[in-house]
Amino acid sequence: MRAEAHRHEKMTVCAPAAPNPRRHMDIEHINSIGTLLADLSARTEQLRGYL
Repeated sequence: MRAEAHRHEKMTVCAPAAPNPRRHMDIEHINSIGTLLADLSARTEQLRGYL
């Protein structure tokens, strides 16, 4: 059997993407909304106890 030479292609390495400040703001906004919803849910449960 004859061994075949393996060809290796050159790979292009991309630099990591620069942080996107808008995306960071969006994540913080989403987290803030989630916290607010959780708080409102807890308050709703408390109010149901009074009714």
